[in-house]
Amino acid sequence: MEARSAPRVVMLLLRSPEWTPFATLVRLAVSFVAAGARLTVFVMDDAILGLVPVHGRGPNSFPLFPVLEAGGEIAVCQSTAEIRGLGPGALPPGVRFETQVQLGQMAGSADLFLPFTA
Repeated sequence: MEARSAPRVVMLLLRSPEWTPFATLVRLAVSFVAAGARLTVFVMDDAILGLVPVHGRGPNSFPLFPVLEAGGEIAVCQSTAEIRGLGPGALPPGVRFETQVQLGQMAGSADLFLPFTA
């Protein structure tokens, strides 16, 4: 019997946590991981705000934390994060900087690419 590898899913998020589909992306991402997918959420532009803890709560209160907690990966566009004041020292543990070129490579090698951009 031939073994199948877990599907590779990449999700692109451009909008801030106030955007209604933001919460949908988080729930969908957690579901993909629970189903066995290898998941990466790539955040850029105002979606960077999804990595900022909620004021007055703990460090894991940022809106994208459930993705990490479930076992997914989060990659951040370095150029759009730094211009918004989120440098390497401000990234939550487990979150890494990537480039838009690397996003293209991830999207090209994914089994499923879902852009949440509009």
